[in-house]
Amino acid sequence: MDLIFYLGNTDQKLPRFLERLGYAVLGASNNVPLPDLISRTNVDLILIDGRALGDVADMCAFFRSQENTKGIPIVCISPENSSELYEPDLIDKVDIVQAPFSVGTLAGRIATQLRLRKQAGGDELQGTLAEINAALRDHNERFRKEVEEARAIQQSLLPRVLPSDDRFQLAVSYQPLEEVGGDWYSAGIDGDGKLVLQVADVSGHGLSAALIASMTKLAMTAAEKSRPDELLREMNRYLGSQVPAGRFVTVGSCLYDPATGSVQWARAGHPPALVLSRKESQVKQLKGTGFAIGFDEAGSFTLEQATLAPGDALLLFSDGISEAQNRSMVPYGLERLSAAVGRTAPNSSAAEMLRAILDDFNAFRQERLLKDDVTLVLVKRLR
Repeated sequence: MDLIFYLGNTDQKLPRFLERLGYAVLGASNNVPLPDLISRTNVDLILIDGRALGDVADMCAFFRSQENTKGIPIVCISPENSSELYEPDLIDKVDIVQAPFSVGTLAGRIATQLRLRKQAGGDELQGTLAEINAALRDHNERFRKEVEEARAIQQSLLPRVLPSDDRFQLAVSYQPLEEVGGDWYSAGIDGDGKLVLQVADVSGHGLSAALIASMTKLAMTAAEKSRPDELLREMNRYLGSQVPAGRFVTVGSCLYDPATGSVQWARAGHPPALVLSRKESQVKQLKGTGFAIGFDEAGSFTLEQATLAPGDALLLFSDGISEAQNRSMVPYGLERLSAAVGRTAPNSSAAEMLRAILDDFNAFRQERLLKDDVTLVLVKRLR
């Protein structure tokens, strides 16, 4: 069992979340000085919650100076709009998770850092060159088949045709990180003629993520609910005991009434939705509370509401866009995304608005490779 050394808030929600993932968690002790505790403990990863602590950069430097922790991966939760960790001597040593973030993102970062550490120290393959090549061929063939199976599963989750109506426009951009990603989206019309939208993000990639995504989509169908908070509650009830330890699914769910412009929204550990008001020249966040699907079987989800006037728009997205970084390791962030939405031309179509947002995003990241799937769903009210 991997041991995580946690420094942060006295609130035990995050340590309990890590234990739910299957990790052992060690916290700082008031009775034992930190250098002494570190010198006699072998940890696998250090997690620092910079939202609750000061001098985070100094703390990272301290761990890098200690014999027991100089090579240990560090994941640091950085407060919103903080830049203290973006120093040249630290950016290559610390994996920064910018707040706000989803629990699935944090879980993925921790798992990735632990996996990279193990690969760096434990790969001692022996044998003749012919044996190694044969093993590689077998591995590649198995991987190819797994990717094909996962791609087929994932494609079956996406809508073949988007709903259309003369009262709104709907546009979607879906960019999986690899051949198979962890994102999926859904768009349909319920029995009352309202538009039902979901964007989901399964932690991880590959066949296992595709299978969990399929389970989530089936739970959504079985729930038979349109109101977002009720839908998420039912999905979580179905999946609470089924999602494997170490896996989570974040979901943003929306119900839009084209007759009135009414928007209902709820989220399960997912980024907020963005609402563009042309009259107010403002982009607001629809937040709401609720843990990721599969984290707490008794979880509850709050309902948020807004109204779109003609010309207004609503954007649902996965955290792959807000957490993507440029070459200076600065995240795109919700503020830049909101600004890009606000700069779209009033007479633009939904597709043109989405293209403008992605153009801004691509210019910002300076051709830096993406590290996660990027999914955006945009609704524009026409009348």
